[in-house]
Amino acid sequence: MSYLKKNERYQQILNTAMQVVIDEGIAAITARKIAKTANISVGLIHKHFKTIGELKSIALIAITNQLIEQQQTDLEHKTHIDKIIESVIPLKGNNAVIFRKMWNEALFLSDKDPDIKRAYQSSTNEWHEYIVQLINEAVADNALQTNSANDLAWRLIAISCGFDNLSIIDEFDQSTIYAHILALLPPNLT
Repeated sequence: MSYLKKNERYQQILNTAMQVVIDEGIAAITARKIAKTANISVGLIHKHFKTIGELKSIALIAITNQLIEQQQTDLEHKTHIDKIIESVIPLKGNNAVIFRKMWNEALFLSDKDPDIKRAYQSSTNEWHEYIVQLINEAVADNALQTNSANDLAWRLIAISCGFDNLSIIDEFDQSTIYAHILALLPPNLT
């Protein structure tokens, strides 16, 4: 174990927890698991995080933030409508499996763990804010009309959650889900 500044050690622990979530799931985060993986003492974890629940929740939020940032980069040159739809369409590929498992586990654990519940709510709210921003940009450029970007974003998230569960069925490939979500957007697209 090498000496790191306080913020560097915090980030090392958080990065380790994030990787454990991705590799093994949220429930796999224990003080011993993180300490062993990061090659540090258990005491250092408790020095930086009040509880393991807090570490789990911060890791979940950090993974969500990374996903949103990556999505913003990937969608940078897309149309407003494509940005909106691709922000709510279920993920594809290896990341889809990882994130679907993570979100299903977070939803399940949120009934028992208040830290996870807060993280789930916070992450969902961040996703909602991001979609509202995309909708407002589309409205400003006359690519979309809506009376409430806020309400439309929540409807799209609800639809996305349903389609995410259906996306494992062969008939619900990305293009089919895209077409369904596009059909649900308000008219007057340019």
